[in-house]
Amino acid sequence: MNPGPSAFVLAEPASQPPADVWSNLDMAAITDALTGSGVWAPADQQPALKQLVKQAAADGHSLHVVVLDQSYPKFTAYRDIATHLQSEVGGTVLVFGPSGSGTASDEFSRVQLEDASNDVSKGATASQAAAQMYHKAVDPNVNWNGVTIGLIVLVVIGAVIARWRMKRRRTTAEPAAVGQNGDASGPATAEGDEDPDGRRPAGTD
Repeated sequence: MNPGPSAFVLAEPASQPPADVWSNLDMAAITDALTGSGVWAPADQQPALKQLVKQAAADGHSLHVVVLDQSYPKFTAYRDIATHLQSEVGGTVLVFGPSGSGTASDEFSRVQLEDASNDVSKGATASQAAAQMYHKAVDPNVNWNGVTIGLIVLVVIGAVIARWRMKRRRTTAEPAAVGQNGDASGPATAEGDEDPDGRRPAGTD
C-alpha cells in the first residue's frame, strides 16, 4: 500500500523591515534644499554648515549636509538616505541623526569616508562632525596639531630674528654716533699757534 501524499508546511518568512524605512521624510523637499543651499538642518545649525559647503565649493568639491531629528532602528538607515540623496544631487552627502550618521560620495572613496567618520570627536555637534569629516577626507594625512605647533614655532623664530636684527642695527649705529660727536668738538690748538687773545704761548720766541 502506497502512502498518501505528504503535506509539508513551510514556515512563514520572517517579516523584513520595509526598504523605505525613512518614508516619513519629505525627500523631495530635502533634495530641493540640497540643490539650493547644500544644507537641510535645523535653523541654528544652518549658518555653520552653509559656510562649510561654501568652503568645499571653493576647494572644488560639491558637499551636501543633512541633519535629521529622527532615529531609525536600522543602523544603515542614514547611509541609505545619503545614498538616495547622492543619486539625486551628486557630489558628497553627509547625513547626521540622533542614532548615527551616513555618507555617500562620487568624489571620495568608501574607505576615505569611513576613516573620516571614525575620526569625529566624541560629543561633537553635527556641524562640528561635518567639518571634521570633510577636512579629514580632503587632507587625510595632515596632522593639524603638528601644523599648529609648526606655525607657533615659525612665529617665535621670526620674532627672535627680528629682535636680533634690531639689536645689531643699534650696535652698528652707536660707534657712528660717537665719531660724529668727536668731530663736532673741533681741532685742538696746534703747538706754536697763538692763544685766542693774540698772545703766543709762554716759552716761545
